[in-house]
Amino acid sequence: MVKAKASSSSRNSGGGGEPEDYHPWGSPPQRDLKKFRRIIAALYLIGGTGHALDFIGKGPFTTMGDATTFAALTPTQQLATVLWATLGPAASLGLTGDKAWGDAALVAVAILDAVGGFSGALGEAGTSAGAAQVAALAAYVYFARRAREDDEKQNNQ
Repeated sequence: MVKAKASSSSRNSGGGGEPEDYHPWGSPPQRDLKKFRRIIAALYLIGGTGHALDFIGKGPFTTMGDATTFAALTPTQQLATVLWATLGPAASLGLTGDKAWGDAALVAVAILDAVGGFSGALGEAGTSAGAAQVAALAAYVYFARRAREDDEKQNNQ
């Protein structure tokens, strides 16, 4: 996890407080990662809640496919429902708290959804969901890498 830290080369604001480039969320790359985590956290909470509705026949799998109940879903769709209903909100909680396990849950959900989506195991909308998860994972890697590089640069100053 990347921690916010002001640069040692920062100029003081003159008031004896924080350096003028201080921000509670850290440097721009660190802020970008935090913003991304907040956005994905909201989306994963919505996704987890949506898939939890599949348990009562009102979720994405039970309203888009031939199955109208959780029991009528394929075993793969049932597993995906359970994983999304648990990992989605868990990832959301971890991401909003900037926890490493939140990042791990994001990666797990993205990989599972992408593999399930592109394999055809999740039904008609699976490919779209898989593509969205690949995009989310790529964005996470990008933002996390930039934040880590910035953190290393600041630590070497």
